[in-house]
Amino acid sequence: MTTAAYTKGELYIRILNAGSYSELEEELRDRLENLSAYLPGTLVKIDIGDQHLTSKQVREIEDLLLDHGFYLQDLMSNGPPVEDSAAGAEEYPFDDMPYYNDTVMICRHLRSGQKLFSEGNVVILGDINPGAEVIAGGNIMILGSLRGMVHAGAFGDETALISAYRMNPTQLRIASHITRPPDGESVEPNIPELARIRAGKVVIEKLKI
Repeated sequence: MTTAAYTKGELYIRILNAGSYSELEEELRDRLENLSAYLPGTLVKIDIGDQHLTSKQVREIEDLLLDHGFYLQDLMSNGPPVEDSAAGAEEYPFDDMPYYNDTVMICRHLRSGQKLFSEGNVVILGDINPGAEVIAGGNIMILGSLRGMVHAGAFGDETALISAYRMNPTQLRIASHITRPPDGESVEPNIPELARIRAGKVVIEKLKI
């Protein structure tokens, strides 16, 4: 049984009695295809009842939501924990982050027309406003809102990461991969997010701290 309700800017989807993860994924895919044209950019809460997903399966659900223009806010389960087959441990996105000697920290907002470049990492204690640009050979961390253009891994590093407290860029690049919001669409996330390369494309997911 699958039900969906939309209230106060959030979409709540309940999937019960799915016999397997593949059935759960298929039911969710069918539901999203019916809703994506009407509610793009919506935060989604999913209740899967007595099932429990591995961290890899949760990431697949996040990617499926992103493919339809949605963002996972919460995944609720009453089931017992399930260990990942590979290691059984939670993956932390910064564990395998490449090391860069140089890190630039900026303690201010970047306004339209301002540009910043660093061969290493960039940390910004402020907002990147529309029309501002940040380019880094390494990773980019924004402790504020990202509404401009950022390019991490500018020298080809596909392991580079971009994180922001509020991520709504005009354009986002990692190495040679580019993503941007659809024309006319404005998303206002209210959770910290992380952008990285998965399967050859840029994906944006909830930042797990």
